[in-house]
Amino acid sequence: MTPRSGTTRVRSPELHGDTIFWSLPVAHAIVRVPPAGPDGGAVIEQANRALCDLVGTTPDELVGSTLEEVVAHETTATTASALLRAGAGRLGWPALLRRPRGAEGLRVEIKATELDELPDGDREFVVSVLPGPQRWSRPDAPNPSHLHDIVEKSPALIYIKDTQRRFVYANEYFAQHFGASAASLIGQTNDVVFPPEMARAFDENDALVFSTGRAHEFEEPAVGPHGAYRSVKFPLFDGEGRVVAVAGISTEITDLKRAQASARAARDRAEKASQAKSELLSRMSHELRTPLNAIIGFGQLLQRRALPGDAQQAVSRILDASSLLLTFINELLDQARIEAGHIDIQLEVVHAVAPVASAVELLSPLAGRHGIELAVDLHAGLYQFVEADPRRLKQVLINLITNGIKYNRRNGRVDVRFAEVDVATLRILISDTGPGLDPDDLDKLFLPFTRLAAAEVGTEGTGLGLALSKRLVEAMGGTIGVLPQDGTGSTFYIDLPRREATPEAVASVLADDAPEDPDELPEFPAPTRVLYVENDDTNVELVQKILALRREIELAVAGTGESGVARARAIRPDVVLLDLHLPDMSGEQVLAALRADPRTAAVPVAVFSADATDARIRQIRCAGADDYITKPVAVLELLRRVHALTTGRTHDG
Repeated sequence: MTPRSGTTRVRSPELHGDTIFWSLPVAHAIVRVPPAGPDGGAVIEQANRALCDLVGTTPDELVGSTLEEVVAHETTATTASALLRAGAGRLGWPALLRRPRGAEGLRVEIKATELDELPDGDREFVVSVLPGPQRWSRPDAPNPSHLHDIVEKSPALIYIKDTQRRFVYANEYFAQHFGASAASLIGQTNDVVFPPEMARAFDENDALVFSTGRAHEFEEPAVGPHGAYRSVKFPLFDGEGRVVAVAGISTEITDLKRAQASARAARDRAEKASQAKSELLSRMSHELRTPLNAIIGFGQLLQRRALPGDAQQAVSRILDASSLLLTFINELLDQARIEAGHIDIQLEVVHAVAPVASAVELLSPLAGRHGIELAVDLHAGLYQFVEADPRRLKQVLINLITNGIKYNRRNGRVDVRFAEVDVATLRILISDTGPGLDPDDLDKLFLPFTRLAAAEVGTEGTGLGLALSKRLVEAMGGTIGVLPQDGTGSTFYIDLPRREATPEAVASVLADDAPEDPDELPEFPAPTRVLYVENDDTNVELVQKILALRREIELAVAGTGESGVARARAIRPDVVLLDLHLPDMSGEQVLAALRADPRTAAVPVAVFSADATDARIRQIRCAGADDYITKPVAVLELLRRVHALTTGRTHDG
C-alpha cells in the first residue's frame, strides 16, 4: 500500500534532541548546507553515537566540522554538491570514510533526507552513513555491511517511531511492502500511512509499549480479508533510562490466517456433517426399531398362549424373522456409526469367562434348533482378566458363534475355548465343523458387505458381521483373525490384552448372580404403580399387555410430556417409563422437570426408546435416567428391568 500523503521534506524536533537521534542504531548526522552553495561545505550540526563509534571520535570533535572531513566522495563532486542533488531526488551515493585517528578508509554508502528549509535560506539534511561492500582479510570477521543488509533486506517490517508516533526509521522491506520510499515515511504518523482501523490498532499497541516500558507481542491487522501481522515491539531508552522510541519487527501472517480460517471452516463443515450423520442415525434407529418393537412384543405375547400347532409355528416364524431383521438393522446402524466415527467403546477390566459364558447361554437354543452341538471349555480362562468392553465383546462373540452354527454341516459342532498366547495376551477360539474357507477368500473375509461361501448355501446375512467384529475388536486394543486349518471347518480367534484383576472385576465374579428361569415372571410388591409417558397407541397397548402379566402392577398412561409430569406429581409412581419423542416436549425436558421437583426427584425413571445410539444412551443417563431400555425389548426383559427399578437395582447397560 502506498502512503496516502506526505513529503520528503519534514522536520522532527526530536531529531535535534539527545534522545532518539542519539540512540538510533545506524550512523546519522544532521548537516547544514549554506545558501552560498557547495563551496561552503556541509557543516555537521549533530552526530549520533553510532557515527561517533564508526569514525572513532566524539560528538564534540565532529560537531562544527564538515561532512567532507568525515567522508570522501568517490567522484570529483563535493559532498555538499551531492547533498543538493539528494534534495533534488538522488538519495544515495558511494563514499570512503575518513577516520580521524588514522584508520584505513572504509567503503560506505551515504543516504540523505532533506528537512524543511530554514528561515535564513540554509538547507538541512539528515545523513545516514551506511557500511558499503568491503574487502575483508579475515573471513570470520563481522562485516558491518552484512548487518545493515540483514536489517534493510530482511523479509520483515523493521521500524522505529518517536514518542509522537512518527516514523524515524523504516527499513527497505517496509518501504517496498507499502509501495513507498523509506524517506517518504520519515516523520509520518500511523494515521497518514495506514487506513484508520490499522492506524488505531498500531497506536494502541505503541502506546502500551511506551507506558509499560516492556516488550510486547501483538497480532495486528493488515490490508485485506484475514490480513494480519505478528509484531514484536520493544522500547528504546536514552542514557537516563527514559523511553524515547518504540522499535518494532512485524511479519505478515495473512497466508497463515487464511489457512487457519480455511481449516476452521473445514472443521465446522465436518462437525455439521458429523452432527447430521448423528441425527440421521438417531432417526434411522427410531424409525426402524419402533415397528419391530410391536412385532416382537405382540409375537411373544401370542407365543405365551395355548395356540393351535400351525398358529404356534407361524408365531415362531414371525419371531425368528423379526430377530433376523433386528440383527440386520443393528449391523447396518453399527457400520454407519463406525464410518461416522461414532462407535462407543467403554474399556474396563473384565473376567474373561463372563462374556463367553453369556454368549454361549444365549445361543444354546439356536444351536439346538440347528442340530449343532455347542461345546465350551472355560478352564483356561477361569483366572484370567482382559481389557475389553464387555457389551461389545459379547456382541463379537455372538456373531462368531452364530456364524459357526449357521455355516455348519448337519449334526456339526462348535467349540469355544481359551488359549494363552503369551504373558500379555489371552486368546478366545471359536471352531466349527463346517465346509471351511477358501484360501483365496481370506483376504476378503473382513471386508464390509462381502459374503463368501455362505451366499452359495442360501444362508441369510448382510456381509457386515465380520467387518464389524474386526473394527470392534481393534477398537478394544485386540486383534481378530482366522487360523489355517487342514480339511474341513474353520477357527476364528480373538486376542485381547491381559490385565491384573481389579477389585470391581473380582466383585463381579463373586457376585451371586444365579441364573433366572427364562420363563419365570418376576414378582412385584402390591401395588406397584407404573406411569408410562408415550403418545403412540401401539406402544401403549403393547406395554399394557406386557405389564398385565403381573396383576400387582397398576399402569397409568400419559400421552404428552406436560400431562406426564402432572400425573407423576399426582400419583407418585414407583417407576416412570418415558419415551423421548413426545408431541409437546422432549423426553429430556420431562426428565429434567421430574428431577427438579422434590415430589418426583427420587422416582426411578427408565427411558424406553427405539433410539439405540451409544451417544444418546450416555447423554440420557448423564441427564439423570436410572435406566435406558431400547426397543424392541423382549417381554420378560421389560418386566425384569422394571422389577429391578422397584428394588433399587439399575441395569448396567
